[in-house]
Amino acid sequence: MADVKTSPRKGSEDRTRDRIDVAPRFTQADVIRLNNLFRGQDAAEVVTSVIGAGLLGETGIVSSFGAESAVLLHLVTRAAPDMPVLFLDTGKHFPETLAYRDELAAKLGLNIVNLTPDAEDLAAKDATELRWSYDPDGCCEIRKVKPLEKALTDFDTSITGRKGFQSSTRQGLARFELDGSTGRLKFNPLANWTREQLDAYFEAHDLPRHP
Repeated sequence: MADVKTSPRKGSEDRTRDRIDVAPRFTQADVIRLNNLFRGQDAAEVVTSVIGAGLLGETGIVSSFGAESAVLLHLVTRAAPDMPVLFLDTGKHFPETLAYRDELAAKLGLNIVNLTPDAEDLAAKDATELRWSYDPDGCCEIRKVKPLEKALTDFDTSITGRKGFQSSTRQGLARFELDGSTGRLKFNPLANWTREQLDAYFEAHDLPRHP
């Protein structure tokens, strides 16, 4: 998010004027510094440190309320109870997922922000609600990509539950990375966790499983 700085205005009166700094919020150098600074530290320690020190700016958690979502939500909201949890309410979720969202919201006291597709987009491009069946990428663009991009313009950092073991393309996933060319930071606290660690966390904190 751009910083607003003030500097004296020349003249008889000592006034200030706003000068908008349009530099990127984060750079690759920032990402390298953060990854080095917290290398080897426990995920909960890293979350507490970066949030407590205000290193992330305006931050939101992006959650699908999938099978392992409870771990990330519990881990982060213990350090920041009021942090917004951005949920893409695509209109295509199973009822069980919506029920799980509501269950975790009640149990953890989550500050959920439901993101919905633009009504005009839906009317123009998916009036039949069947686009998923013949153009899944187009359906995702309307119901996921665009609503999330719009919401994230208000944030400096998004926290995700991505993990390195989930796919071959995520092996070696860093905890901190740049989100494309936006200058926004993407924070992946569970990047190096294993499935066994996730299962142990569920048990240790008595977290409900996705139905």
